[in-house]
Parts: sequence; C-alpha cells; structure tokens
Amino acid sequence: MRPVEKFGCPQVNGSNKVYKQHSLARGDLENNLGYYCSYCEVFSSDLEVEHVISRHQDSALKCSWDNFLLACGRCNGRDNKASKAVDMNATHFPHRNNTFLSFTYQEGGYVSVNPLLEGASAIAAETMLNLVGLDKFPGNIKYAKHNANDTRWNHRRVAWELAVKYLPDFESGRLNAEDIVSFARQRGFFSVWYAVYHQHRAVRELLIQSFPGTATSCFDAVNCSPVPRNPKNTEDPV
Repeated sequence: MRPVEKFGCPQVNGSNKVYKQHSLARGDLENNLGYYCSYCEVFSSDLEVEHVISRHQDSALKCSWDNFLLACGRCNGRDNKASKAVDMNATHFPHRNNTFLSFTYQEGGYVSVNPLLEGASAIAAETMLNLVGLDKFPGNIKYAKHNANDTRWNHRRVAWELAVKYLPDFESGRLNAEDIVSFARQRGFFSVWYAVYHQHRAVRELLIQSFPGTATSCFDAVNCSPVPRNPKNTEDPV
C-alpha cells in the first residue's frame, strides 16, 4: 500500500478552506494524491472522498481535511471499510505509516501482511488488511462468501502481469524507466510495479517521484528501499 503525504489544509485568503460538504474536497485531494485509491491503489476518475474516521464514529470530523483520503467505492463500500470503527493507534494508514512495509504483493494479485513484521506492527497491518478487505479473493477460506463483484485482486493480477511483460524490454534497453512508470501511472498499483521492479533502482526512484503525494521520506534517499516512518515508536516503528 503506497504511503502518502497529506498536504496541510488548502488555504483561502490565508485561512483554512472550509468544506460545507466532504465531497467538495475531492479536487484538492486529487491534486495532492493523484487519481489513486489510497487503499487498493487502483487508478480511477471516480474516486470518493473517504472519511478515515467515519461520520458514525465522530461526526465532528465530517468535513475535516485531516480526516479525508481518497478511496474507490469498493474499498469504501459497506462490505469493507464504510462506517467501521477505527483505532488510529492500532491500524496502519497510508498517511501515517509506511504501509509499503505493512504488506507483501505477489503474483496473482495477492496481498498479505508482511511476514517480517512482529508484535504491534503485525497486528496493525492485519487490522488494515481486514478493514478494507485487501485479501478478498476467490477461495480464501477466511471469507465465508466471496462477493464476485469484488475484483480488486484481479485488477492487481493484470497489473502484475503487465509489469512482468515489460520487464525483459526494460532490462534489454528497449524500454526505459520513464516508459515503465508511464504505464504504471495509467493503471495505478504502485506497490505492484515497485515489487516487480524491486531490483531496478531507476524504476523505483521514478515511481516514488512520479506518483503524486507519495511519502518520499518512507524510502531511503540512496537506494530507494522502504524505511520505517515512525522510528521513534519502539512498539510500532512502521
């Protein structure tokens, strides 16, 4: 899950912009984060302004910029995040943690908690996975019923196969890093492309630079490898 950096609240005449409806923040969020779901990472021109803390949990945050992210209708739907209660201190979120360290992305469109995580970090990553149902795929016994309309796993699978398809052309020099990242930006799924091109620093660096709102501090400046976002938090440095 791509870690992102939220801008401060947009300003109007030197004061924080006031949103009479949360949906009116969409343009500002897209300028900040691009046209990508904050959770499943799909590219979409039809994203929703998502409440990190739902209106049911805290109505005072209904129109708060700090409480907004962008999400697709599936991640933010009734069968996933929707109005579920959230404990911010026990859940990994892309604007607060380095969520690229929270999960592993694999061939076939599969997402799972990073097996290298322990203790509170592993629990917080699992909580986010469950919150938005990123591991919903046909045959996963964790879910008694898999909604056939939930095809997020399949979109990741297609993105993975495309990334792999272009890899030999990149390694042979027929395509350059700009070409690969251009393909990636058109489809989304930052984490898929990063995982497939993990041995190629030029692509990793350009992915980090080219996807709007990516938290650059979550990646080492020299080798572009992911680093903890909260190193002073001994219980959960992610």
